Amino acid sequence: MHKRLTLSGFTLIELLTTLSVMSILVGMAIPNYQQSILTTHRDQAKMKLTTISLLQTDHFSRHQTYLELKNLAIDLSSSTYQYSIDITDNNQYKITATSIGNQRNDEDCKEMSLNHNLAQLPTLCW
Repeated sequence: MHKRLTLSGFTLIELLTTLSVMSILVGMAIPNYQQSILTTHRDQAKMKLTTISLLQTDHFSRHQTYLELKNLAIDLSSSTYQYSIDITDNNQYKITATSIGNQRNDEDCKEMSLNHNLAQLPTLCW
């Protein structure tokens, strides 16, 4: 009596079908992932802008002046946004976060700002 040897495995058609389905799923997932990365970096920039504003308000309440960013106790190093501040003579300021690197792909929010009145621009980004 001979035992019949049965080979089990996948056919080429089954492998190609699986690869096709996986490539479609990956093709749909990558843009969503990239958008979520941009949104996360934008949210981090908004938090830094708000923190800077709080530090400025605190300093102004004690010293009646605003500080340049380099004098604030906050780490502004970032690979996604560059921060700047414009302080006017009449005790007003505008803090700006300008996107750099890959964050420039965030078309709607390449530049976000917050001023002394807490006006958030552009409103679409906030």
